[in-house]
Amino acid sequence: MTFEAYEAANRQAQKAYRAAMNRGDYPYLPALDDFLPYEKTAGEKYIGIVEIPLDLVVGTKTAGRQNSFANNFMPLLGSETEFAYKWSDLHAAQLAEGIRDPIVAYEYMHRFYVMEGNKRVSVLKSLNAAKISAKVTRIIPKKTDDLETKIYYEFVDFYEDTKIYDIWFSQQGSYEKLIRYYGYKPGQEWDEDHRNSLRSEFLSFRKNYKAKGGDKINITSGDAFLAYIDIFPAWQLQTSGAEEIRNNLAKMWDEFLTLAQNKSIKIVLEPQQKEKTLAGRSILNRILSTETLKQLKIAFIYEKSVDNSAWNYAHEMGRMHLEHVFGNRVKTSIYEHAEYTDNSEDIIEAAIQDGNKIIFTVAAQLANASVKAAVKHPDIKILNCSTNSKYQAIRTYYCRMYESKFLLGVIAGALSETNDIGYMADYPIYSTIANINAYSLGAQMVNPRVKVHLRWNCVKSEFKGGWPDSVQIISDKDWINPEHPTRRYGLYNRLADGRIENIAASVCHWGKVYELIIRSILEKTWKTEVEKNKNRALNYWWGISAGVLEIFCSQKLPDGTRILIDMLTESIRRREFNPFESSWLKQDGGVVHEADNRLEPEDIFKMDYLASNVQGGIPKLDELKDEVKEFVHLQGGF
Repeated sequence: MTFEAYEAANRQAQKAYRAAMNRGDYPYLPALDDFLPYEKTAGEKYIGIVEIPLDLVVGTKTAGRQNSFANNFMPLLGSETEFAYKWSDLHAAQLAEGIRDPIVAYEYMHRFYVMEGNKRVSVLKSLNAAKISAKVTRIIPKKTDDLETKIYYEFVDFYEDTKIYDIWFSQQGSYEKLIRYYGYKPGQEWDEDHRNSLRSEFLSFRKNYKAKGGDKINITSGDAFLAYIDIFPAWQLQTSGAEEIRNNLAKMWDEFLTLAQNKSIKIVLEPQQKEKTLAGRSILNRILSTETLKQLKIAFIYEKSVDNSAWNYAHEMGRMHLEHVFGNRVKTSIYEHAEYTDNSEDIIEAAIQDGNKIIFTVAAQLANASVKAAVKHPDIKILNCSTNSKYQAIRTYYCRMYESKFLLGVIAGALSETNDIGYMADYPIYSTIANINAYSLGAQMVNPRVKVHLRWNCVKSEFKGGWPDSVQIISDKDWINPEHPTRRYGLYNRLADGRIENIAASVCHWGKVYELIIRSILEKTWKTEVEKNKNRALNYWWGISAGVLEIFCSQKLPDGTRILIDMLTESIRRREFNPFESSWLKQDGGVVHEADNRLEPEDIFKMDYLASNVQGGIPKLDELKDEVKEFVHLQGGF
């Protein structure tokens, strides 16, 4: 009998043992019974005989044999021991016919601990095997607010549908996103073909990802896989050669590094501009005149037509503003009807082939297509008009609408004669909830008794509600459709005879937004932002202080109210006042912003609760119209 294989495994064990001791870590296999108190569990469930990934087998169930192995499952005992003989016999059996008897293991929090079969695990790990057959019993943790426990319960649901153990995530919602990618709904059992496809595609990805050094990035292989298939179709992992997959991984590598950041998203509240000294203007003029020789080609890509969309029409005015400001130093063009996934990707590609170096995709629905194009063309600057991107390949931009909504709320609260006002919301996504709360707080500031009746445009008809008769003043949509003009926009008053009296409206100056972005590129501050925020996704969220947002008021507004609005607007412009800086109550009675616990921009951006004076709630996914569900998913719905 030869002991060469055992001695090689023993050397790996000694190396792992010494490395652990030098780090101050436990050098042997962890025993589940040593660190898992019974009171932290919620029972056990026998899963059956399962092929489990060997890299998820991390320890033993009891302390019995744990000291025979280093923490990498390699054997520590000498080659003259009976243990070494048995290990070598198993190694020979594996090479001759394979180890067939399943081990007995307990699974806890997506990791396996061996009750019977430690040597079999050790032998197969020494041979770099991927799987081992096991009789598995799951130990169920008690439900807590701990993130890992929440993710684990999502995994359990995923496993019930797919019977796949290999994939683990570090973010909530990832399993549902993966399920929907493959065309299923949560709770729907997968057929065998789709299970096999997912296993094959994930394992192919993981093999190449690890070979490139993915284990050194602080995300799971599942996190990286989900980001990858957002850009490159999963089925290509089965049909593409290793070289093509490696090339795609190289294009995605910065995105993986971005995912690994603790704070991977940077919300930029103010545009970065150089000092406007006389010398600075002179230099800028020279830069711009130089750029005339190399005209900037800029594309605007619209999901629908400019003529039949209020949203697109507002951005088209912004494009025309760019041409007015920069003249022949820029050349802009528009691409319409990028409504469907394949179509949108083709249109962005066409804009790039037409020589456009800066591309604005003017709809959140175009975010994924924008990222795909940006990853494939890193020399092209692509920006998407939305509020929630986790990718550093593109930048997103939007107006900080909660500031103007606060001012509209002040007006509504001051003018209401009934203590009841209305708010018509579009979609339950990031930043929208902040808008509702700001409106409510603004009204409450001037009228402590005011109630805000909340309604949603995006819900199915059975979930819609009309306005009570007491609601006369309403905040509605911000954009006017040129094909279907209506007075039901901004803040308006419902008069007794049925007519609408417009009071005020939020105006986001998209032209100014585009102008500031183009100037940042010309002044090179675009580049310095990249250097300051390495591997972070940049989201521009500009407001009144940047000059991109204001409200227009009717001449009929009472003088006192107008003076108050002017004072508040100026305070916001100077950044001396924030609508959310005082304490206020949530619907559940909790206090927001106690003492000096100031809300950060991310806290405002991701609000998922409503103020106590709001009558209504945030709609659930099944209450939404089918055509808006994907958009809500994309933008971070609740």
